[in-house]
Order: sequence, then structure tokens, then C-alpha cells
Amino acid sequence: MVKPPATIERPKSVDRLIGIVEQAIAFRFTDRPPRLSDVARIVNTASRLLKFSDLDERIEVENAAVLALAKKRQLVGL
Repeated sequence: MVKPPATIERPKSVDRLIGIVEQAIAFRFTDRPPRLSDVARIVNTASRLLKFSDLDERIEVENAAVLALAKKRQLVGL
């Protein structure tokens, strides 16, 4: 079975996960900015709470969300 090509458009689940994580970061990190490992941990926890039916989809969404948040917060180089 051939997998369909990945689309350029970001899935809605990534945007929703980013929104959840942004709120968690604002609540949890009032005294210091989060590190990349902190962002990844929060994304993982939030995605498990969303209960994706497919493990591969969950991992793909997590990776996209961590990358988007890391770029937005300038935790990685462009």
C-alpha cells in the first residue's frame, strides 16, 4: 500500500495542540522561559490527552508542534 503524499498545509490538530501548549507554558513558566525539552515534554503530555487513534499520526503531530513552537520561541535556528 502506498502512502499518500504529505500535504503542505498543516493539520488542524497541530494548531489545536499548539494552542493548548501555549496556554500550559503561560501557566507553568512564569518565572523563566521554557527550554526545548520543557516544550517537548508538554507537547507529549498534551497529545496523549487528545487521544489520537493512530500512533504514527500522534507522533507526526507532536513533532510538527514542537518544531513550530521551537521556531516561534527561537529555541532553534531557522
